[in-house]
Amino acid sequence: MAVNNVLLLFQCTGYIVAFMLSLCVVVPLTLNLECFRGHCLLFTTGSFGDDGNFNAEWASKGYCIYTLFVSYLTVLVSFIQALRMFSLLRRETDSSFPSAFLDCILTMALTLMVSVASILVTLGFKTWCDAVQQRFRSCDDASIMEISKEDNVQTKGFFIQIGTAQFGIWSSWVCWVLLAVLSTLKFCRYHEKEAIRVSMARQRQRIINNCDMEATD
Repeated sequence: MAVNNVLLLFQCTGYIVAFMLSLCVVVPLTLNLECFRGHCLLFTTGSFGDDGNFNAEWASKGYCIYTLFVSYLTVLVSFIQALRMFSLLRRETDSSFPSAFLDCILTMALTLMVSVASILVTLGFKTWCDAVQQRFRSCDDASIMEISKEDNVQTKGFFIQIGTAQFGIWSSWVCWVLLAVLSTLKFCRYHEKEAIRVSMARQRQRIINNCDMEATD
């Protein structure tokens, strides 16, 4: 199997894995937003009252919206790219030079966006856990009971939901880093071949010109 076909196979596999990992973010985070009545858990702080109720100071929904936006975008892009790469594999061909360049730019951009979302989820979840650990020994312990009844939100299971989203977003980031490396490697190979082709064309033209000059003499 040619080197380019091996790269194409790795890319196809990477996009399939990226698709599944993105779903590991979309599903639990969407479920958490529904349980929290649209409130975003990330970066939310608060304190416990004398009745044991957690009085939350809800953070902006933008943190969750951005993470969901990036995750939905990676779901869409990875699905389309996986189908495209699989189609190229079946036809035993490969993407063109401009297409390889666009793939390189796309994977780098998504890697950056996913990295920002990963940091937001990690730091935002830590802020929430620091708040609820004012009363509970661990963040996991706080997820086994309803602690914010006045806001009419269902806090049970938040640790599994956000924990799964955190795992999914960081694993997705690793996957997109690898895809960016593969795309860059393919683009560099195309660029090298293009440079050789141009060099050979110039050399051929130079030989033709020399032959014409000798024939004229």
